[in-house]
Amino acid sequence: MSQLIKLEVVTPERPVFSAEVAEVQFPTAARGYYGILPGHTPLMTEVGDGLLYYFQEGQKHWITVFGGFAEVGPDRVTILARESETMDMIDLERAEASRQRALKLLKEAQTEHDMANAQAKLDASLIRLQAAGHPSGHGF
Repeated sequence: MSQLIKLEVVTPERPVFSAEVAEVQFPTAARGYYGILPGHTPLMTEVGDGLLYYFQEGQKHWITVFGGFAEVGPDRVTILARESETMDMIDLERAEASRQRALKLLKEAQTEHDMANAQAKLDASLIRLQAAGHPSGHGF
């Protein structure tokens, strides 16, 4: 059994990440985080919104993922995400501006639908800020 597992993250627009890693942890839509090591039992599951963590050469890295599906095999994890970014793809100023807009929308929400929409936007901006290591992202 190999000590590494192939991780691929793609969106409908582009490949986001592809490399051999030691471990993968990703958010599911309903069951918390799944931790995957080489030799894992095959499975398919829905991916939730959050941070995907992977370990490569002893270092922990993360990628944002927003919805989609994961296909896991003994030597491969493929994440088909609705949206995803690596840390270097995140524009901190844009993510912070998005957080500020979402907070304003949340305060001005008149209906449950408006509130849910604003909360989803706030959550997404906080995930991006957390991935980029910005202090505003740690309130998530």
